[in-house]
Amino acid sequence: MADGAGAPNTGAAARRPAKRSLLVTIALLLLSALAFWGSSRLTWVEVPPGRLVGGRAVDDLNGADFVGWLVPMAVFTLAAVAAALGLPGQARRVLGAGLALVGLLAVWFAFYGGYEIEWSGSLPGYDGSGDPERTVRGPITAFTGAQLLVVAGVVLVARGPEMPRLGARYSAPGGESPVRDSDEDLWRALSDGEDPTSGS
Repeated sequence: MADGAGAPNTGAAARRPAKRSLLVTIALLLLSALAFWGSSRLTWVEVPPGRLVGGRAVDDLNGADFVGWLVPMAVFTLAAVAAALGLPGQARRVLGAGLALVGLLAVWFAFYGGYEIEWSGSLPGYDGSGDPERTVRGPITAFTGAQLLVVAGVVLVARGPEMPRLGARYSAPGGESPVRDSDEDLWRALSDGEDPTSGS
């Protein structure tokens, strides 16, 4: 009696770590997207007043102006949240490997992308004092987002097949049938004009 009563609790306990891994993965991806977007808003290059880029005076250059890939990376990472929730087990491993690879590339591009600025002179009266300087806030924030993306990818590769999937209870025939509510079945049979006690 005790063994039978404890079986459902054992199954629930076994599903708990898998659900926790999914929540951790989603949190990592959301934080990564937030870091990429935040980096796009931060200053990457401090420009002295009077310097020209492409024939026009510019203020300090933020990540979106200087790098260009940060906002698309934020959108890509948000799309990965939906994919991680909806894909079946082994496909999550493929997704995780792809995310880890993209994250590693973003780590490199955050600091070693070789971004150049084509300065085109200065405004009249510019005394020439001060040079454009790169900041560390923007690259470090992008680097953090890339690291979070790598970790999320690794978790998906390691634990993806075990994680619950959004909409799994509506999976195609042949999959595991969801647990049905007996009371709900009785009321449905009565509303359909069937005899719920007939066993059919």
